[in-house]
Amino acid sequence: MRLSLILIGLMAAFLAPNFFRGDWDSAAVAETTEPESEPRLVAAMFRSSWCSACRIIEPRVDDVREDYETAAIDWVKFDFTLGRRDSLREMAEAEGLLSIYDEAAGSTGFMLLIDRETGQVFEMVTMDYGRTQIREALDRWLHVVERLEAEGV
Repeated sequence: MRLSLILIGLMAAFLAPNFFRGDWDSAAVAETTEPESEPRLVAAMFRSSWCSACRIIEPRVDDVREDYETAAIDWVKFDFTLGRRDSLREMAEAEGLLSIYDEAAGSTGFMLLIDRETGQVFEMVTMDYGRTQIREALDRWLHVVERLEAEGV
């Protein structure tokens, strides 16, 4: 009986990270996508299942995200929930966000809007942002990125 519980626990530990993989997890996409073809604006969520701020901001971002499915935004989720964090650094490296990841790793409850080309963090979206403010931030930085790309910067 005890051995079977241990085996069930081990199976759950190995299967859980893939079972809870959400729409935001771009690890598989990052392995097959050329960096040049990825959108310049990155919306990187730093979250975990135990984060109370995440429970406030994530539904708002998810609602707003539906309106931006065709926009040039790369949605990335760094999930620091136990059992999921092992491959996050590799995912950050594949996304070209390693320095930002190293600086913010372990912190949760926010989304960073980042210029992939320069590594500049444009804005930190927190639980204080309502859906309207999240839309405004995305629109603002999409416009800036489009202008930068038009100028060849």
